[in-house]
Amino acid sequence: MRSVSLTLDYLPIEQLIDLIDEPNRAICHTILRDNRALFERSWGSRHNHQAWDGGYIDHVTDCMNKARHQYAFDIAFGRPMPFTLSNVQLVLYLHDKEKPWRREMDLDSKTGTATKIERQIFRERKFIEYGLILSDDEINGLTYVEGEIIAHSPNERMMGPLASFCHAIDNCSARRDYDYPKAEGDEWTGAGRVRTT
Repeated sequence: MRSVSLTLDYLPIEQLIDLIDEPNRAICHTILRDNRALFERSWGSRHNHQAWDGGYIDHVTDCMNKARHQYAFDIAFGRPMPFTLSNVQLVLYLHDKEKPWRREMDLDSKTGTATKIERQIFRERKFIEYGLILSDDEINGLTYVEGEIIAHSPNERMMGPLASFCHAIDNCSARRDYDYPKAEGDEWTGAGRVRTT
């Protein structure tokens, strides 16, 4: 297992991807390289969070930084984790991968607006296209990172520990810190928005 530090630095997306184990690390770098221009124009959401050009990549970077520090905090204070930092970073890097293609998905949808299931299928096709290798826990994490929207049962735990951890981080970035990172003067040293041209 990789060592985890409690330094409070804010890393760029490339260094965060470096925390993902191979072979997915190289694949994630390829996804970024192939689609960087699209990612840097896409919004985090239409209205609710990181709603600006580049907000998509800012949201993902913010989530991955928050997760890195929360994971280190929990480990440092003796909380055992049934998943690795690599698992967390992979799920958070991939969790909204369909969003940059939302317009394309809406045009392809029978209803004119892609449903949650259609977006999930699109995302899964992208994972297959790039050859990502996902564990059952990572698949569960991606399925439930936004909560038990697709399925909930009072008799069965649907969201696994990895999904729960990633959901808390995503929720924090999207709902509490919806306007972070700041374009200028962010309180977190090193944090800032992607510079779009």
